Amino acid sequence: MAKQLIFAVAGSGKTTKILDAIDDNQRSLIITYTHENRRSLEAGIVHKFGHLPKHVTVVTYFSFLYRFCVRPYFSYELRDRSFTWKAPPRFPSWRKNDDRHYMNGAGYIYANRAAKLISEFDAVNDINARLARHFDCFFVDEVQDFAANDFNLLLALTDADLEIMLVGDFFQHTFDTSRDGQVKKNLHKKGVEAYLNEFRRVNIDIDTKSLDKTYRCSPSVCDFITNVVGIPIISHRTEDSTVQFVDDAETALNLARAPGNVTLFLRNYRKFDCHANNWGRSKGLNSYQDVCVALNPGTFKHVSRGTVDQLPNETRNKLYVACSRARGDLYLFEEKFLTSLRYSSSV
Repeated sequence: MAKQLIFAVAGSGKTTKILDAIDDNQRSLIITYTHENRRSLEAGIVHKFGHLPKHVTVVTYFSFLYRFCVRPYFSYELRDRSFTWKAPPRFPSWRKNDDRHYMNGAGYIYANRAAKLISEFDAVNDINARLARHFDCFFVDEVQDFAANDFNLLLALTDADLEIMLVGDFFQHTFDTSRDGQVKKNLHKKGVEAYLNEFRRVNIDIDTKSLDKTYRCSPSVCDFITNVVGIPIISHRTEDSTVQFVDDAETALNLARAPGNVTLFLRNYRKFDCHANNWGRSKGLNSYQDVCVALNPGTFKHVSRGTVDQLPNETRNKLYVACSRARGDLYLFEEKFLTSLRYSSSV
């Protein structure tokens, strides 16, 4: 059975790769992290087949984790009430064989320890057998966002007897599925090769070539991302587009208000009266043409000084995501130029 990890730069056709691999004669399970990505994948499947076939299942990770992995094996005994997103208390620290290590007094399982529950109570082999019984192909999208216990479980599930394709972009790691103390705390901090070695260790084939160029971004946008953001990316395209630093408020306001433009903020996009989104939240979206990136003070300082490599990895990755949404022109300016677009506190 083929088992592979495909590294895909932004806009290289990651979703298309998954859609092309879905066979009309094979039962496929597709897991992704966010509801936005799930809807995008479902729309692509409907476009391919004309409908959402019964033999293709698309779910978010935590839906899969609870419905497919936890509930069939643990819910009868635990009498749980689903997941809680609150972190477990640090003290008292219940032992790993104690139910209280995994669920609170109200009967909710800690989402960040559900994968650990599966591993500690030896359910992985049963789940792998169940995967092979119900599906022929297993796809995982946005694999770079798996972290902590969820990452350990993902590696364990690759032992299942079915075709497996994991797809992601190391540098688009902007969220963690969960965190739990020191568990895989440095997974994304040791660099790409150390990350890839985690997969090699469980005999996953690594493909860094088939999706190594973007169809979305122009060469000029790619040059900016490579030279300023510090993340290498190459374009399939030949035509250039505009990449511009805007240094006055009037021009920035006009760009943010222009029909068709989207303005991406590090956070709090809902506070601005324009077509907007957050840098990280825009991941997976492929519909933007001209993109404005509003730089918060800390990021602006590093971009203007050429020291983006000193930003926290999460912030730099989110900046990469934001810039790589542009199919057309890319404009960057200070967020403070849009102060007049902020909704009043009464709104």
